[in-house]
Amino acid sequence: MIKYKRSLIILAAILLFILYRAVLPVEIIGVHKPGKTLAVVVVKNFPLSRSGKISWWKRHQRQLQKKHPFINSPENHIILFLQDEYKKDSGTDQDSDLLCFDDMPTEVNCISKVNRPLLIWHYPDGHTEYVTENFFQRFLQYF
Repeated sequence: MIKYKRSLIILAAILLFILYRAVLPVEIIGVHKPGKTLAVVVVKNFPLSRSGKISWWKRHQRQLQKKHPFINSPENHIILFLQDEYKKDSGTDQDSDLLCFDDMPTEVNCISKVNRPLLIWHYPDGHTEYVTENFFQRFLQYF
């Protein structure tokens, strides 16, 4: 009986967390153009599911393009979404997974490349490929 209650409590907590994350609005922290063919969008509270990520992008693509015209320009082939806080590059090997942006006037201008919930490839022939990172894949890597 105790195992059943414990399992039920754990399941309820997981469902509450998923529901909580589903109602949080996505916050765009920054948009950068670190290379000729790459745009980087730094986000917070990105959707957990593959379909949620792609549908969010399709709903907000025009809005982002109005503010940042380079996002859907013909020479821009890759749009990378990263979800993390900006950090300072201390110049050590531990910072080798950081992507730093020269367009920011502060020292805290780097972000980890590890948590990338969505990568969009625009091919010259016109088709688009969406590569998503699943929340559960990220969670399971720690076990």
